[in-house]
Amino acid sequence: MEERPPLLRPKPLQRGDTIGVVASSYAPRSGWLARGIRALERAGYGVIVDPDLSTVRKYTRAEDERRARRFTEMWIDPRVTALIGGTGGYGAVRMLPYLDPKDFAAHPKAFVGYSDITVLHIWLERLAGLRAFHGPTVDDLIPSARDVTTASLLTALTTPRPSARMGRDLARAVRPGRATGRLIGGNLALVQQTIGTPYEIDTTDAILFLEEVRDPMSFVDERLVQLRATGLLSKVRGIVFGSLSLDRSEEDEFEDFVLDLVADLGVPVLMDFPAGHDSPNLTLPLGTEVELVAEETTGWIVYREDALAEAPSPAPTT
Repeated sequence: MEERPPLLRPKPLQRGDTIGVVASSYAPRSGWLARGIRALERAGYGVIVDPDLSTVRKYTRAEDERRARRFTEMWIDPRVTALIGGTGGYGAVRMLPYLDPKDFAAHPKAFVGYSDITVLHIWLERLAGLRAFHGPTVDDLIPSARDVTTASLLTALTTPRPSARMGRDLARAVRPGRATGRLIGGNLALVQQTIGTPYEIDTTDAILFLEEVRDPMSFVDERLVQLRATGLLSKVRGIVFGSLSLDRSEEDEFEDFVLDLVADLGVPVLMDFPAGHDSPNLTLPLGTEVELVAEETTGWIVYREDALAEAPSPAPTT
């Protein structure tokens, strides 16, 4: 089998660097956005906000092209070290026809988000050869040292290989085992949307992470059934289900049919991993090799390679 070329690593964020907040999807609530910007500034970073972030979306091709242009401008801006989505929602997929992978590959930068932003993560990996981070959008952040979501984000963007066992004592093992592979995935609906496109998710020898929000069980089931029918599920080495914000009264039945769909794959499976639309929303290194460990009751993910490039050495003093 042809060996996959290594994905590009962005440089780590350092205090004083600038973070760009991009308008990839919906316009966030102004108060939540301001709170998140304050959290980043209190952590020691400058913030540049896409001027389109607060505009009401009309979803015309002209708007799509303009948002794609602004997204690209923010990405290649030499002042910006990392980018974070302002919020999720809808609209990211409409920008893709107007993005050039070469612009992004030429300027490797950390890009964080979840939900609708999943499609950008997969596009960046498949067409631009970039790693990305599944994590909070700016409107999720809280200016508090005790906030687990914010702390996880900052650790992921500043430390090439964090040592924490992510999810331990929170995630629930439903099929024990160990597996190592590239971490991929995100929101299940957006993962499904990539099927049959030039940026179809590559599940070969991967650890597949999936999360979903406020959808009926039947929607989640049909998406998993399609992943299975395409052969994409059969290629994975492990599966991690994050937040699945479904009707709790249906939880037992939901788990039964999920496990029925994946049981014959013979891979370790975790449920309730703390990432997705609930809190905490831990930041995960997509495109980076991790180890999935599922013990009898709990499990975790741990880095097996650096997600970030080495930090530049300080200039020698004279």
